[in-house]
Amino acid sequence: MNHAQRGILSLILEVSANPKPGNVDREHEFKDLRYEHFIISAIAVYPIFEDCVNRRGSIGINFFKAVEKSYKICKTNVHFGAFFLLIPLIWCKGNVKLVKGELKKTTYHDSIAVLNAFRMCKPRVIDVDYLSLKENIEKELIDKEINLYNWLLKSPEENVVAREIVEGYWRCLEGSKVLMESYKEFKELNYAIVYTYLFLMSKYLDPLIIAKHGRKVAEDVRIKAGEILDDFNIDNVRKFDEELLTKNINPGSIADLTCASIYLSLGEIV
Repeated sequence: MNHAQRGILSLILEVSANPKPGNVDREHEFKDLRYEHFIISAIAVYPIFEDCVNRRGSIGINFFKAVEKSYKICKTNVHFGAFFLLIPLIWCKGNVKLVKGELKKTTYHDSIAVLNAFRMCKPRVIDVDYLSLKENIEKELIDKEINLYNWLLKSPEENVVAREIVEGYWRCLEGSKVLMESYKEFKELNYAIVYTYLFLMSKYLDPLIIAKHGRKVAEDVRIKAGEILDDFNIDNVRKFDEELLTKNINPGSIADLTCASIYLSLGEIV
């Protein structure tokens, strides 16, 4: 299995895991974001993942192309955060130690590409004081020649997706370890992915929840995930899922971390 295939499979396995509290899975979906959107989006970007494997284009340009391809087909934001994590990994063929060096080679053109991808699908993000995606920052990115590495370094601690990329994917490496250990225990990949998702949710505040509902709600979700993890069984997970869905609480960034954790594990599991 090459790294482009591994990337596609990680996207499909993540969305198919069930029950995955608060997020789309194979048993429930949202009015404007359906299970088939995730499958279609994953398959559609395979040629772009192949470009990454073969070092065609650049990290930022390929990220924009993936978001653009997905958005044109699905007419909604499906994989913004997951693409952001996976494309540098696939570019480096899964070697997290190489990502920082490759990010430092990017240029302001890559930063502009990420900005344009954001403007296309408008994912919800945390407010920041400097170089916010919500502001007109194009001129500053160009004038100061701010590449992706230097831009992402300024991300707030709560932005776990951006921090993960510049900090060596240590959260996802931890998630990958948990996934492989739980797979050995459960002998069931679906349950191992659900367990890993809950593990990551119990460790990190989700920036999407913070942006939509505030920090206290995000902290409450993190604590509850930890409690369920301490007495892990699928019935409790389903109840938690129903609770989050009722309250419209969607830990989207945790799903993105889970996806990258799956990608890092696939060489061992499949």
